[in-house]
Amino acid sequence: MKNKCFLGFTITELIIAMGIIGVISALTVPVLIAHYQTQSLQLILKKTYGELRQNLDMFQTESYKKKLYASSLSTLDGSKTVTETAGRFLTNYFRVTKDCDSTAQPCFADSYRTIDSADRTNFSCNSGYNVLLASGAAICLIPPATDTPAKVYIDVNGQDKPNIGGRDMFTVYIYDDFSIDEKDITPDVIKSGDAKGDRDTLFNDSCKTSYVGEGCFGKIINDNWKVSY
Repeated sequence: MKNKCFLGFTITELIIAMGIIGVISALTVPVLIAHYQTQSLQLILKKTYGELRQNLDMFQTESYKKKLYASSLSTLDGSKTVTETAGRFLTNYFRVTKDCDSTAQPCFADSYRTIDSADRTNFSCNSGYNVLLASGAAICLIPPATDTPAKVYIDVNGQDKPNIGGRDMFTVYIYDDFSIDEKDITPDVIKSGDAKGDRDTLFNDSCKTSYVGEGCFGKIINDNWKVSY
């Protein structure tokens, strides 16, 4: 009888190959998942910013006001509450699925941590108005005070994790000309051409140590809506 030759892998070779595949998967899958999560959160942030920008433009047009401080979004004259100002703007111009009023929870997570620390800090936005949008993003809008812009906290996925400043939690400001930017990146700074450098400085000083993402949003704007940190 002629000898027959059977080609294939031995059990030992299969076990070794599967082990190699397992090691590669253990190293690459978490990285891919983290990258996908970052991209998803980045897209929601951009969408939420666009929605805020569009609704502010609409609000400005319909209120016939050129200045934020003079509009019905302001409580500076003391005659209107946060519900009548920020609350009315959010509930009238956004698709709101949960109205949390002046209490952050359950629209926002109970606590957040910084990028550089595992310690968590309790979050509240009692001086602002809190809502959860149809997109899943949570917004707290604090009306402008004397000589200060309106402050906005945005958690792009509400209570869902990671609940980290600069990852899914960001802070932005609405200035008197209705522009949206970082802290101290005023319309005058933007017009002077110094905004990009000031945003980078603020990022280096604040982003990775802020549990509410101070300084992170401007870096994303500078990098053309990419999370590069």
